Amino acid sequence: MRAIPVRGVRLAAIPLVATVAAWGGLATPAATAYEGRPSAPVWAFASGGEATAGGPVAEGAALHAARLAGATAFAAHKAASAHAAWAAAANQAARQARAAYAARASRTLVRPSAPGAARLLGERMSAARGWAGAQFGCLDALWTNESGWSVTAANVASGSYGIPQAQPGYKMAAAGSGWRTDAATQIAWGLWYIASAYGSPCSAWAFWQVHAWY
Repeated sequence: MRAIPVRGVRLAAIPLVATVAAWGGLATPAATAYEGRPSAPVWAFASGGEATAGGPVAEGAALHAARLAGATAFAAHKAASAHAAWAAAANQAARQARAAYAARASRTLVRPSAPGAARLLGERMSAARGWAGAQFGCLDALWTNESGWSVTAANVASGSYGIPQAQPGYKMAAAGSGWRTDAATQIAWGLWYIASAYGSPCSAWAFWQVHAWY
């Protein structure tokens, strides 16, 4: 068996054909062939001949890892910045939408109707339903006693509210969202209720005269 000197270090040669390329004192792995099969890499250093992963290769690997870590951190920072910008834009859009809604609501807010105006409206709506003349007289008597045709009339004890004294008041939301202050919404609901429960204003008024409620 023949000895091969490697930069001052004597290594025992194995029966393989190996090519050792020096890089800064480091012999790179030799891809040797023996019967058509690659051999294991051979590492050798000038200082002692110990096989090790240190030196320029390790430094290069560490530099690559550092660069990769830096690129990953930079990408994460860009993603976080993009998300923050998107969140800020979404919040601003939401604030603008709320402001626009509030502005529209303030323009369309229905003011409470005066009792006299509500009564005239009730007379027209009652006639449109076919309840004119005596029928409206009964309706007028009924709701004058119940609420005085006030859209904000409230009975704290019973929870009744509005011109027809719906109990509870939010039932009138079935006729419109402005049920708290809109006379037309309250009257429409009240006429529907009378038709459903009594058939006509005069029947409802007759019941009220006996029970003081309807």
